Amino acid sequence: MPFKSFETMLKRNGFMPAVSVGAFEDRTLVGFILNGVREWDSEKTVYDLGTGVILDFRRTGIMGELLNLVSAICIKNKISVYQLEVIQDNEKALTLYKKQGFQVNRILNCYQLTDKIKEAGYNVWQLEHPEKLQEDQWTAVKDFWTYQPSWQNAKDAVCAIAQSFFYTIVKHDGNLIGYGIVDKIKGDIVQLAVQPKYRRKGVATEILLDLFKQTKSLGMKVINVDERDQALNSFLKKMEFDVFVKQYEMRKYFSA
Repeated sequence: MPFKSFETMLKRNGFMPAVSVGAFEDRTLVGFILNGVREWDSEKTVYDLGTGVILDFRRTGIMGELLNLVSAICIKNKISVYQLEVIQDNEKALTLYKKQGFQVNRILNCYQLTDKIKEAGYNVWQLEHPEKLQEDQWTAVKDFWTYQPSWQNAKDAVCAIAQSFFYTIVKHDGNLIGYGIVDKIKGDIVQLAVQPKYRRKGVATEILLDLFKQTKSLGMKVINVDERDQALNSFLKKMEFDVFVKQYEMRKYFSA
């Protein structure tokens, strides 16, 4: 990952050095956990935004020790929750996290589209392209969500690097009824939602087509769609997106 992209990732996820930890051998970093801190579900929460151990030091218990250290920091600083995501078939990591007291909170589907989106052949809705969503618009779109976005796709993450995204909104009679947000370079759609009573009317399709035209990427991804969200999952499959990985969102709770 280029250093600039790494910096952007840290900013997006609320990186906090004070709750991040590392393991060293002769002053050489051999393992680390990078964490962010934000309010999540009205609770002060730490989020694991990146972990790693160099090959020669794997299976030595380092990651377990680092997780224990993060837990101690959380308890000391009265942080209620430690949250992370893990790929479903990463059995070793999943076993470690469960041993550490993490519980599965929800299943997240990750989609990709490698071909061009088929044109709908019609344009019914008027699209607008603001530089970013305003506070009243963020308040409005919460009512469009069936389930809240994951950590890296949430409002705080988007606003932290607002200029990295392109925004498409649709209004009807002056009211916001649908919107989409895509990474200008990578083509990752971080949010896409339509007010329930305007669904199945082509709003999401026109937004998606517009987002595809605006990104520089030849492909698109939609990361971490809640598996319970039948409307969004069905729409993406209809638009010929494929699930390429499934993740567990896991949480560890600390007593007050």
